[in-house]
Amino acid sequence: MTPHESAMQRRRELGQAIVRLRKGRKLSQERLALNAGIDRSYMGRVERGERSVSLDKLWAICDALHISLAELAIEAETVHLGQDPRD
Repeated sequence: MTPHESAMQRRRELGQAIVRLRKGRKLSQERLALNAGIDRSYMGRVERGERSVSLDKLWAICDALHISLAELAIEAETVHLGQDPRD
């Protein structure tokens, strides 16, 4: 896998982690985006891994989810490893 492909894969995994955390809190994508001060369509692209997201926006997403950046990173790593936290 090339570095570019690896970065794309990690973006998808981060997006999947955000979706898991958002759904676990029973938040719509629109509500999460609003709470984070991010456009809903931008949030959709982040969740699909189509968008590289700045650290400032990651902090805003984490604040809206009431988690730390470290917790988001752990969730993304769980997705990367193919683990389901409900197991």
